[in-house]
Amino acid sequence: MRLMNLYRKRSLRQKLILSSILCLVIPTIITLILSDYTSKKVLKEEAVRTASETLEVIEQYIENRINKMIYVSNFIQFDNEIRSIVMQRRNEHRLNLEPDEIELFESRKKITAKLDNISFPDEKTYITILLPDGTNYTNYPYYEFDPVGLFEEPWFVELPDFPASSTLWVGTHPAYIESERKQNEQFMTLVRTIKTFSSELYGYIIISISESQISRVFSNDRAEGEKLLLTGSGIILSHADKSQIGQPFAHSQALPEGESSSSQFIHLNGEQYLVVANKTTYSDWYLLSMTPYDTALGQIHQILRTNVFLQIMFFSAFLIILVYLVRQFTKPIVRLGQIASEVESGNLDVRSRIRGPDEIGRLGRSFDQMLGRIQHMIEQITLEQTLKRKAELKMLQAQINPHFLFNILNSIRMKIWLKGDEENAALISSLAKLLRMTISQKDELVPLQEEVDTTVNYMKLMNFRHHGALKWEINLLEETLDEKVPRFFMQPLIENAIIHGFNQQKGTIRIYSRIAADELAIRIEDDGAGMNTERLNRLKENLKQPIHPGWQEDESFSGIGVKNVYDRLRLIYGNRFNIEIESMPGQGTQITLYIPRAKEE
Repeated sequence: MRLMNLYRKRSLRQKLILSSILCLVIPTIITLILSDYTSKKVLKEEAVRTASETLEVIEQYIENRINKMIYVSNFIQFDNEIRSIVMQRRNEHRLNLEPDEIELFESRKKITAKLDNISFPDEKTYITILLPDGTNYTNYPYYEFDPVGLFEEPWFVELPDFPASSTLWVGTHPAYIESERKQNEQFMTLVRTIKTFSSELYGYIIISISESQISRVFSNDRAEGEKLLLTGSGIILSHADKSQIGQPFAHSQALPEGESSSSQFIHLNGEQYLVVANKTTYSDWYLLSMTPYDTALGQIHQILRTNVFLQIMFFSAFLIILVYLVRQFTKPIVRLGQIASEVESGNLDVRSRIRGPDEIGRLGRSFDQMLGRIQHMIEQITLEQTLKRKAELKMLQAQINPHFLFNILNSIRMKIWLKGDEENAALISSLAKLLRMTISQKDELVPLQEEVDTTVNYMKLMNFRHHGALKWEINLLEETLDEKVPRFFMQPLIENAIIHGFNQQKGTIRIYSRIAADELAIRIEDDGAGMNTERLNRLKENLKQPIHPGWQEDESFSGIGVKNVYDRLRLIYGNRFNIEIESMPGQGTQITLYIPRAKEE
């Protein structure tokens, strides 16, 4: 509300500038917000898609390594010669038979050769076939590691009851090969059992690769994000940072639950990351990509900053141009305001001199013309007032004759009355009273009683003229006597009844009054000739015709008629005044006037 009040108090020029700035700033801000939201959404989807594609490539590489390990285990599991040698050695041990050294050497030589053949030279794979009695076959020398030591590993206790058709992924653990241990390597190991169809255990297959073969596909550049391999419980299996291997992932809630993939933003060490996680197909492991928010959305920030900078530059340039143009456009209006202030102070000689083909030019020209006309009208009114004062003086002088006549009539009335002719004295008294009412101009409205008295005096004179043919009955309610009514509104109606209703013959006029709500109802009726329906309708239509602008009330008693009475009362009371006329041939005419009552102050 306060801002609106301040806005209303500003000048038109300031309002135009403020409105233009608001119309520019608000859409710009909305556009920037929507653009920022849409761009971030699109870029996030693109970042998620890119991260997912990267994880798919990494997963294919890891899956290739895992498949090679599974291939080796399947080869050993289903190779008849290896299986036969293992089962024979197991049976000899169960029967406590001493093995033939030559035969044992030959069998070890055959299996080692097979293990060397299925190993991939470019990717070091450590293969161990370990029997329950400690007999073992490997593709690595014993000085690197004695396979019997595998019995001491914590995960080995699960193997005896493990199905031969299943694979146990041990995960990441310290390397047991001496050369690898010296390089602080970690192993990822696959273990399977060799069993008969009756689930009798004959041996174990242990295949290990170094964790570096997995993590070398993970980027070491933190700006490009981190890639890591996790177990389903959130333990890090492989990472470019060796110190994090075997540690629990701080945001394991980012792993998808019941879904193959997910993406979300998380906060880590005060920084926001985009995390994309995909579940692997070969285990309950997860490949996870963590990209810093600034890296993922840094491009859009740069675009937005550039966009905001350009918007500010364009806005500043537009604002300068806008202020200049608004000042030029509103300069004529300011000029008109100054001229209007001078006119208000009384100086009508000033002119704006504003011209042009546009609306402001036309307004300036019209304003100057209006000032010229006002000045001319003032001069004309001044002249008319001078002439009016002269006319009023002449009118005052002209009233001497009616007053003189009124005084002479009173003198004649007194002389006749002194001679005993009371009838003619009363007649002259009525004429004198009527004459006095005509020359009195002090009040437009008079009490109803005074108006009726004037009407009675008029009917007495008319009765004298028509030799006593006119009769009248006055029935006024007492509460209506002081009600204010216009002067001389009854006389034209009485005259109309005498001339047209009675045709100057005998007749009776009745006058009634009553209070109807906030109106004074006055009914004037006669028992004259009346009117047929056609003539009555024509009279009513004539009453509805607009008032002639040059009409003035006649100063005489004749020729005014119902129309002029109706128009006069309409001018005084407006639409609040109403009239009802009823008439039938041979039954006279009844006119009811509804005059609004004056409100008490």
